[in-house]
Amino acid sequence: MAVTIHRGPYKTIPANTSPGLQFLKSFLPALDCLDPISQPVAPFLHPDAPIYVGSNPPSTGRQVVPLLEVRSKHLSAFHHDMEVAWDIVPEGSDGHTRTVMFQATSVTVFRKDPDQFAVRMEEFNVLELKKRSRELGPGQELEGQLELEFQVVEMRTYFDARPVQDRAANLHRESAFGEA
Repeated sequence: MAVTIHRGPYKTIPANTSPGLQFLKSFLPALDCLDPISQPVAPFLHPDAPIYVGSNPPSTGRQVVPLLEVRSKHLSAFHHDMEVAWDIVPEGSDGHTRTVMFQATSVTVFRKDPDQFAVRMEEFNVLELKKRSRELGPGQELEGQLELEFQVVEMRTYFDARPVQDRAANLHRESAFGEA
């Protein structure tokens, strides 16, 4: 088993590191982006990839992408402050599959929050990656498509959502009673 570790923000992942960490360096800005036109997350997720969030039943990539695209209506800011990431190539693998795990703090700011309070939430994520099949011939390109070597075929996210849920409930309660 081969393991590559990066400590620090994803922006500091070096260009000459493992393919899984390079994938993460591209994936997180798309996942965090509130403008799905400028940085779409869909190319990173296989449409049928199961996505597990906590103990909830899985959703698929095709179900999650539209939900991520709606975030900009409710959030003024969202990002991950990554602390550490691991790229793991299993024993006997030819490098076509790998597991990328990362520990981060997600930061959420609600659009209707008069204080623009940043809600911080510790999380741990596991991405199962598979090398994309090349469907084009040599020299061909998908116009306007992001050329990715890997794609998420399963994602698991673990966190306590209560801080975000509590802030959203408080903002809703304040707006309902005219206290804001």
